[in-house]
Amino acid sequence: MSSHIGPNMIIGACEWVALPQLGIDRLRARVDTGAKSCALHASAIRRFERDGIDWVAFRVHLDRGANSTDVDCECRLVGMRVVRSSSGKASERFTIRTPILIGHSHWAVDITLTDRRKMRYRMLLGRMAMENHALVYPARTFLQGKPRLNTFSGTI
Repeated sequence: MSSHIGPNMIIGACEWVALPQLGIDRLRARVDTGAKSCALHASAIRRFERDGIDWVAFRVHLDRGANSTDVDCECRLVGMRVVRSSSGKASERFTIRTPILIGHSHWAVDITLTDRRKMRYRMLLGRMAMENHALVYPARTFLQGKPRLNTFSGTI
């Protein structure tokens, strides 16, 4: 008998997510099972050291256009990751690890920081982040509703 614990939710092609430790209460994310990792639209990315540990500071743009809300963030740097775009172009990106909240569930994910200003969605949710947490129903969107921040304990 297997003790494997499987996904606990069904998500749509797009979902509302929160990144509470970054101060982001709500952000629309595109679910992409073809993408291995998550990507977050960020600018003003700056690496620095705090108490001998590498960190990264960056600005997240939550919306598109002139009315965009910006959030200044800092997070411990996990490392650098080479990511290959769908067109085959490789780029090296800063990678962070932070809790993500979708509906009432939360877990830690690795997120690469990149320029997504031309993209409709400011965040891409890749398949590694969904593994063992969610099944995707691509014909629907926003199945989990807005993130329930009161269910986030602050620890993973």
